[in-house]
Amino acid sequence: MDPSISIVTPSFNQGKFIEANIQSVLRQNIPNVEHIIIDGGSTDQTIEILKRYTHLKWISEKDSGQTEALNKGFRMATGNIIGWLNSDDTYCPSVFQLVAEYFKNPEVNVLCGDGFEIDEVGKITHPLSSANSNPETLIRYWKWKYEFVQPAFFFRRNVFEEIGYLDEKLYYAMDYDFFIRLGLRYPFKYISEPLANLRMYPESKSGRNANKLIPGYIREMQKVSMRYWGNVRCLKYYSYLGSFVGALFFSVLKNVFFTRTSKSRASVKKFIKVSDGN
Repeated sequence: MDPSISIVTPSFNQGKFIEANIQSVLRQNIPNVEHIIIDGGSTDQTIEILKRYTHLKWISEKDSGQTEALNKGFRMATGNIIGWLNSDDTYCPSVFQLVAEYFKNPEVNVLCGDGFEIDEVGKITHPLSSANSNPETLIRYWKWKYEFVQPAFFFRRNVFEEIGYLDEKLYYAMDYDFFIRLGLRYPFKYISEPLANLRMYPESKSGRNANKLIPGYIREMQKVSMRYWGNVRCLKYYSYLGSFVGALFFSVLKNVFFTRTSKSRASVKKFIKVSDGN
């Protein structure tokens, strides 16, 4: 018997994209799929769209944000396999059957694949890969060897019993933290197939950080990364610390002296100009 799949979608005022999200799940055209949408009390056309799709399980009520909404959805899910699809993202065609086939193997607990970054109108801008998603490369995010395609991850529902749910104190890096915890407990089964499309646009959570010197998600990733450095009395902690400090130093050096368009260089120039003025 094929595993049952539950897709959890957090939403708030995403009427512009939610229908494409729903349709990408419907187009999978396999049985035993449950789509749960947790809406944070949208005031746009989202609710009107949700009402048109009678197969959906959805609620609309105020919450503290995306992370709480996801945890609500995960707790509601009844499928053996969980997928997490944000309201502005979509699945590639005909991937659920592939996912279900892999999960017939009882040794597979976490499956991840590749995907595409798309723009506001759904045009592919570049490919994305989860090939290097493992705890070590995730923790050492500053080496930029990792990349995880969040909507291209699927995992068994029972992982929550082992590692817990998302950390609701996190605003940006809840997926980063969750995938580190997943990877420390279960090996990831990676497949080099495009499974999902991650939408990037100026109003998205990541897009709003694009022009900041130190984006909010980087600050939060650093805090999360340090959770997994180990005890300060252990050599491993100083291995991570030394790696981070070294990467930070060379990054600043490169940006200030060799990258003309870098934000670091612009900030240094601005500081020098203000200092000369004083």
